[in-house]
Amino acid sequence: MNKFTKIYGYHAAMHALCNKQREIKEVFITRNAHKKITDDRKIDITIFNTKIVETKVLNNMLAGGQVHQGILIISEKKKVIPINDYDFSNCQRVIFLDNVTDPRNIGAIIRSCAAFNFTKIITTNKFEQLDEGMIAKASSGGLEHVEIITSNNLSNCLNMLKRNKFWIIGFDSDAESTIENTYFNNEDKIVLIFGDEGKGIRKLTKDLCDVTYRINTIGKIRSLNVSTAIGIILDRISANY
Repeated sequence: MNKFTKIYGYHAAMHALCNKQREIKEVFITRNAHKKITDDRKIDITIFNTKIVETKVLNNMLAGGQVHQGILIISEKKKVIPINDYDFSNCQRVIFLDNVTDPRNIGAIIRSCAAFNFTKIITTNKFEQLDEGMIAKASSGGLEHVEIITSNNLSNCLNMLKRNKFWIIGFDSDAESTIENTYFNNEDKIVLIFGDEGKGIRKLTKDLCDVTYRINTIGKIRSLNVSTAIGIILDRISANY
């Protein structure tokens, strides 16, 4: 498997360049984007192996007409953490993605998580096979500020979290209780479980939950895009911390 990835888009690239954990191999940038970065003075672009190129060069480096905003970097892939190597003793808030595999959705979820300081995300080992550049772009730089923890058996993972005194909370549009009527305090150790927006969380996962909630929608549509739902729920929970 190729250990390098392409990170593109202004915000995604800027956050990657500021991340000291990222090993940057090359930076391809247009003159306009180079001037913007130089004028911002947030990073010293001269410390990287930088090549000023025409827009068409970047276009040719990306398939499918992806929007690069004048910058593309080649870097090592994000280092994910196998769950058996992670210490949850000083952790209180975890996001658990049950069978969510769409890169754009995952990127949008990561963006919300980074915005609300939910910086631990558990997902399957399939994460490493996804398009990291697409995830980074959709996260608008958030990928650099979260830890991705992977497990090859999410059910065993939940049982392990239970043993570590976490409260396992699932979200389902058919749940009886609503998140709006729930209170969380600073001492709560919580795992928030979200499933694919088509099938939701799996039955086996739901059976392991201590409780399930839904968002109290008032319109004709009860279900939301998973990334939208997570943003609403994290805002609700963060208001109580």
